[in-house]
Amino acid sequence: MRFTAKVSLLLVAACACAADDVRLTPEERQGEVEWLTSLGLKVPEGGPLLETPFTPPFTARSFLTPESWWRLPQPKDVAANALRQDVALLRVVMEKAYGGWASAQKRGWDWNRWFAEWDQELAGRGTAKLALADALAPFGTLQGVQLDNHSGPVGLPFFSSGSRTAVLDATPQGACTQMRTVEGAIFTLDQRDPAQAPKKAQILLDVNAPEREAYYLAYPAKRGIVNGVQCAGKWITAWPTWAHSKRLLIAHLAGTASDTPSYRAISKDMGYLRLPSFTKENGELLRQLLAALPESAGHEKLLIIDLRSNEGGDAPVDELARWIDLPSAQRVMQGLGGYRPQSCLYTALRWGYEQVTLRGLNPRLSDSLRDSLQKELDGLFAPPVAGCPVSVRETKTVWAYREHHVTTQPPAGKPRLLVLVDNECGSDCEFMTYVLAAESGSVIAGENTFGVGQFIQPGYFILPNTRLQFRIALGMSDIYGDGRSVDGYGLDVDIVLPSEEAQGGPAILRLAGRLLEQLR
Repeated sequence: MRFTAKVSLLLVAACACAADDVRLTPEERQGEVEWLTSLGLKVPEGGPLLETPFTPPFTARSFLTPESWWRLPQPKDVAANALRQDVALLRVVMEKAYGGWASAQKRGWDWNRWFAEWDQELAGRGTAKLALADALAPFGTLQGVQLDNHSGPVGLPFFSSGSRTAVLDATPQGACTQMRTVEGAIFTLDQRDPAQAPKKAQILLDVNAPEREAYYLAYPAKRGIVNGVQCAGKWITAWPTWAHSKRLLIAHLAGTASDTPSYRAISKDMGYLRLPSFTKENGELLRQLLAALPESAGHEKLLIIDLRSNEGGDAPVDELARWIDLPSAQRVMQGLGGYRPQSCLYTALRWGYEQVTLRGLNPRLSDSLRDSLQKELDGLFAPPVAGCPVSVRETKTVWAYREHHVTTQPPAGKPRLLVLVDNECGSDCEFMTYVLAAESGSVIAGENTFGVGQFIQPGYFILPNTRLQFRIALGMSDIYGDGRSVDGYGLDVDIVLPSEEAQGGPAILRLAGRLLEQLR
C-alpha cells in the first residue's frame, strides 16, 4: 500500500520557525568531508551536510548533523522554549519515518492531541530549565501504550524496559490472568497476547541435574520482581531467574578475559564461538578471526554460539556461512515481515545510525564495510522527490519464530547449534537468534532475550535547539508471525538456565554433551 503524508501548512511554518536560525558552519561541513574521507570513502562535492538541515523542503540530507555533534554528551537539562521548538521537528520525523506510527493509532493513540498537549505544556513553562525526565515525560505516556525499546532519547532509558524471566513452581491448570510482584502490585495478563502467557520449556537447575519440563513467564522488568501468577483462579509461586551480568561466566567459558569475538575447539566434535555486541569494531575483529581459523572450524558436530550480553548492532549472518545453511538463513532474513515506512528521512536517519556506530573505529576499514558505507553515502545524494512522500511496505513473515521446534537433525554437513541468550541480548542479537532458530536442530537456551526486536532499524538524529540525541524505530517487525508483543518480553527459549550455576561453563558443557549424544 502507498500513501502520501501531508504535513499541514501550520506545521511546516512551525518547523521553519523552529529551525530557521540553525545553520552549520563551513568548518563543520568541511570537517565532515575530511572525516568521511579518512575512512576511505569517496565523498561527493560539498559533502552530505546541508547549511540548513532542519528547514523544509526535506530531502535525504535533512536532519544530518556533524559527526562531531554526536561526540558531545547528552544535556542534563533543557530549556522549555527550546524543547518546544524541537517537538515541532520531532513530529515531522515521527510522522514521516516512525515505524510505530500506525500501530499506535490502532491502539487508539491520538497523535494530534499528544503533540498539541506536549506543546501546550511546554508553552506554559516559558524559558524554565527542565530535567530530562520531566521534559520528556510525555514520551513516557506513549511508551505506556506502546512499549518500544528502540525509540527515545539516546542512552537515557527513562521509559524503556527489558524482559525478566520467572519459573513457575507448578503446571497451570487453566488460563493465567494475573501476575503479582514482591512489592504487592498486581498486573493483568492480556489473554489476546501470547507473549504474556506462560510457556512450556525444559529447565536446567544445576550442573548435575538433567533437564525437566516446567513453565515460565516472561514480562517487562519495569513491573518489578514477580513472585506469583494466577492461573484458573489459583496462585502459583514464581521465582525469577538469576538476572545478573554473565560477563565473568562468559570469560571463563571463552577462555579469554577480552570480550571480543573468539573461537575455541572444546573437542574434535564440539566448538565454542563467542559473539559479543555487533559493533562495527567487533565486526572487523570477527572477519579477522574467521580468516585465521583452522580448517576444522565448521566441521564440528555441535557448535555453542554464545550471544549473552550482546546489545546488538549489525548482525554478521553471512560471516557464519561455515556453520549454517546460508541460503536458507538469507531467505529467513529477507522474509522477516512487518511494517516499514520509507521516505527521504529514512535514508537520513539511517545515516545518523552509521555516524554513531562508526565512532572510534580504526580508519583502516575492511573492504566489505567500506563498500557498504559507500553505498549508503551515495544514497544521500539521490535526486530529491518533492514533498518527501512516504510509502509503506507491509509484508508477511516467511518463517516465524513460533515455528521453531527442537529437532536433533541439523542441516546436512553443518553442526548442531546450541545458542546461548539472556535478557541482555537485544536488537540485532535477537535478529541473529531468530535466524539461528530457523536452523534445524538448533536449541535456544538461557532466559528470554531483552525484547527490542519488534520496533526495529533505529534511526538517529539530534534535535538542534536542545542538542538532544534521539532515535526512533524506522520499522516494525512481526518476528513471531502472529502479532504478539516482543519488546519487553523477548524471544522464548527451549531450555531455561535459571541459576548462576546453570549459566556457568560446566553446566553448559554438560548440556552441550547431552545434545551431542542425541546425534549419535
